[in-house]
Amino acid sequence: MRSQLFCLLAFLALSTAQQQLQQTQQRPNYTHHAVLDPNGKFLVHWRPGTNDTDFITFECEVATQGWIGLGFSSNGAMTGADIVIAWIDQSGKPQISDRHGPTQGNGFPPADSSQNYELLSGRKNRTHTVITFRRRHDTCDHQDWKITSDTTRLIWAYNDQVPTSAENIPIHTQRGVQSAQLVNPQTKDGMSKIVADPSTKTFDLRLTNVKLPADKRTLYWCEIIELPKWKRHHIIANRMMIQKGNEKYVHHLVLYSCGDTDMSQYLGKPAACFDDTLNFNPMKQCSDYLAVWAVGGEDFVYPSNMGAPFFEDKQRFVLLEMHYDNADLTPGITDSSAFRLYMTEKPRPVETGRFTVGVPVMPAVHVIPPKQQKFTTYAYCPSECTSKMTQPMNIFTGLLHTHLLGVALRLRVIRKGVELKSDMKDDHYDFNYQSPVFLTKPIQLLPGDDLIVECTYDSTARDKTTYGGFGTDNEMCLAFLEYYPKRNKTTEGCMSFVDQTEVLQILGLKKDQFDLGPSGGFEINSMSVINQNKQNVSLINWYKNDLKYTDAMVSKLQDFMKNSPQTVSCGLEGQKVNSEGQRGTETNAAVIKLNGSVPITRPYVEPKAVCVVSGNNAGGMTQANGNQGATSTSNNNNNMRQNQSNQPNQQNQPNQNNGNRG
Repeated sequence: MRSQLFCLLAFLALSTAQQQLQQTQQRPNYTHHAVLDPNGKFLVHWRPGTNDTDFITFECEVATQGWIGLGFSSNGAMTGADIVIAWIDQSGKPQISDRHGPTQGNGFPPADSSQNYELLSGRKNRTHTVITFRRRHDTCDHQDWKITSDTTRLIWAYNDQVPTSAENIPIHTQRGVQSAQLVNPQTKDGMSKIVADPSTKTFDLRLTNVKLPADKRTLYWCEIIELPKWKRHHIIANRMMIQKGNEKYVHHLVLYSCGDTDMSQYLGKPAACFDDTLNFNPMKQCSDYLAVWAVGGEDFVYPSNMGAPFFEDKQRFVLLEMHYDNADLTPGITDSSAFRLYMTEKPRPVETGRFTVGVPVMPAVHVIPPKQQKFTTYAYCPSECTSKMTQPMNIFTGLLHTHLLGVALRLRVIRKGVELKSDMKDDHYDFNYQSPVFLTKPIQLLPGDDLIVECTYDSTARDKTTYGGFGTDNEMCLAFLEYYPKRNKTTEGCMSFVDQTEVLQILGLKKDQFDLGPSGGFEINSMSVINQNKQNVSLINWYKNDLKYTDAMVSKLQDFMKNSPQTVSCGLEGQKVNSEGQRGTETNAAVIKLNGSVPITRPYVEPKAVCVVSGNNAGGMTQANGNQGATSTSNNNNNMRQNQSNQPNQQNQPNQNNGNRG
């Protein structure tokens, strides 16, 4: 009897703990959510403010009885990171300590001289500790991380031991890093509602048993797929479904439309594509991209009033392209990952289109010298191209894309020489977290505006030239943008590139020492060079074995990339009215010659931070409790609810499925 009673009490206690945990997981007052560790033991919820002087509120829910730590880092390391550590002490009071990473290595993080984190509440049950705190986006403290729309590496840690003081915190037992966008709306919001809706239709595009080579790192694999004869739908969400265990190999996926071209001869014949030989012929017919996913990307849900057209009359065939990255040359890897489209038959009021801006993937156009901490390439889409539009293009989301060397990217919008504020940027780009950005406010592109895509690279770890190519260790500079309302075509583009001949001359070659080949430099293996030994070698071979840089050469190349004449391939279609008064489409793409960089008479400058200081710290809320570098507050539930109710209201994002969290 006593054992049965004990089991009943234990069951009730466990049930209560599970109910409490379930209640905390719902988090109706938070707009953002993330699971930071693979086992789901560290959850974080947060609600950003609207500007730098606003507070951003965090709640960490961790499967531990000891301390929890959350940090903000530019590169995932403790060095120079902004760190907060919190716990429930032996008397039941929550404690918090504002700290920063050591100047070198991963040692014990010292306390900040100014404590800018405000502890709102803390509690724990038999399994979890929950800590709620807030801080300003910009504390104006050099030891704190300024929270912006850039990617932030969240470093997390915990230990089951309770610290005896702020100066006696035992080393972590678990730790990790995960990137997140802390300010912009999350792309996955509303997925659970879409999945649960019985009217939602799904369509899976799957590659079957693709064998990854063990003798080379990069594989592009393509397959032509015939669509069923469904009526026109709107895509309202998409999800990448990577085969379990293959997460490290699946790099990116692009879905292309083949228009009304009959691709029947390629059905059932998947093959390598976009490799050095460009041997997959359908790539030339299927160029309009319909969807894109890249490594680290989360579920993507369209705003509730928007949809992307699919199963249109001209969409009989599509091409699915998958980029695999087998960095360790692991043998025996096969993959059957899939890309799932969620659709509705009921058209939504706003239809979206796609627009790509960037640098073509060409090895003599996109050249990055080694040992450079900062080297930037530029792609221009001038007013001569955007003037072909007849109405504004409202860019509401986009994916900025480089490969391993990329550290900062941005889309700049210039209107009559004046640069506008653009949140389509990332000064802390993470190659392994290429998730689309949902802009809080769309970028309105008007006819006649100039666009610049800037990609900045860090090549300090490389000894040889990095060139534009399809491999993971090659580079790209692209901005995949989505806008509304859709124009005549679903996909359009604007690409620019510098003169290849002049690039090679800057690198030390004479005109009679290189040949761009019949493709004019668009195919990697078509270019040849006469090296210093009078041998005829490929351009790539020359890059790897013969090219030597000087500081003067690097400086001249950087200036050339920014200020030299460029050729622009303008894929924006003009519109005209035919004799019946109906809109038609001009199909000829324009080639525009730019004499130099886009002129900017007034660059955009971020406004200076407004520092809010009250009392002895920038947070202005915390009080010392006797432990150096730590603050406390009551863990009374009523006090916690009162504190939360006084926080800024949840951001109301227009056209978003607020409250329906996936």
